[in-house]
Amino acid sequence: MWVATRALVVADISHWQDVGNYEAWSHYLTAHHAMPGGESWQYPPGAAWLMLLPRLWPGAYGPAFVGLMLLCDLAGLGLLALLGRREGSYRGVWVWLLAMPLLGAFSLLRFDLVPTVIAIGALLVIHRRPGWFGALAGIGAAIKVWPVALLFGEWDRRRLLRAGLTAAGALALVVGVSALAFGDPMSFLDAQGGRGLQEEAVGTLPWQLKAIVAGDLPRRAIQYGAWQIVEPGAGAVATALELLSVAALGAAAAWWWLRAKAIGAGRAWLGGSSVSRDFVFTVVLLLVVTSRVLSAQYMVWLLGLAAVVLCSKDTRLSRPAWTVVAASALTTLLFKSPAAIASRDLLLLAATLDASLSMVGLLRRRRSHIDLPLDCPDAGDFVPAESESTGSL
Repeated sequence: MWVATRALVVADISHWQDVGNYEAWSHYLTAHHAMPGGESWQYPPGAAWLMLLPRLWPGAYGPAFVGLMLLCDLAGLGLLALLGRREGSYRGVWVWLLAMPLLGAFSLLRFDLVPTVIAIGALLVIHRRPGWFGALAGIGAAIKVWPVALLFGEWDRRRLLRAGLTAAGALALVVGVSALAFGDPMSFLDAQGGRGLQEEAVGTLPWQLKAIVAGDLPRRAIQYGAWQIVEPGAGAVATALELLSVAALGAAAAWWWLRAKAIGAGRAWLGGSSVSRDFVFTVVLLLVVTSRVLSAQYMVWLLGLAAVVLCSKDTRLSRPAWTVVAASALTTLLFKSPAAIASRDLLLLAATLDASLSMVGLLRRRRSHIDLPLDCPDAGDFVPAESESTGSL
């Protein structure tokens, strides 16, 4: 099934635009020993090393890059199969097999598969191997920033400290080596900070709905390598989205604290890895819908995390995960219709609200007995003071 579906995706490749940029940047890295300049370079330093890898393969850069992404895709399938076998559900495996091709060639012509598969590997070992969990989160963040959100999934302070230190160490290693090889590795932050409101972002819904109703397409221009809305008020919306992203991180931190407090009070079932994976999925959804930028390749992240969530038969977020799968089907239509953009973004907004409400409700939920999760390393040492339902064990 994997061979058949990926063969269809490869057959859909009709241009090498983004891969061509990666090839040009790889030549610049080796020729000038410096990070590429300009507003289009918006990637953490780990991405630079990733762009150099296809040059080690024989043959043309484009096919080599696609081959590398196919290997990464296959690794993701294997990790999900391991997780599904452990958690008792193979729904996530089928999502990876059948839903990822809905994105067409995007998944193989961008490098977002790499941090997504790294994130899947990290969530596979969450609560079990804090060192590996943190190292994978750090390496993923060195390629694309979003995998740092994985750390929200660890509720135990000792394990979180160890994971945080290894994540910081992995990230510092990549940054340090990149600084020695290519100079300033943080130059990408200038271009990232200057971006406006990309036409696919959820914040553009008012303009997309206006285009559907009145046929009045919003004015746009290519800036920072993407189409951005240049209508009056777009700058204010972009600023509001930045504030909402900060608020989302604050809300995630509050949920993390309340969860740890509830576990310490005896609700040990909240410490299960399925809850942690659900929470990470929710946090990333929040960051995506409040972002000024929502490129088509972001759906690779969300599909990967949805597949992780669906690998657990105990997940509380099956509906939001399937909503993300439905949104993926509209992604390849984004450049053809404002209706497709609006529909996709509304589905993502619905999935985010659904997941957020489910996670808030989970903290308010009570159980009639203490249910220690099998994957909680501290379960054997955990002695709750009293039951919440009867007042005693």
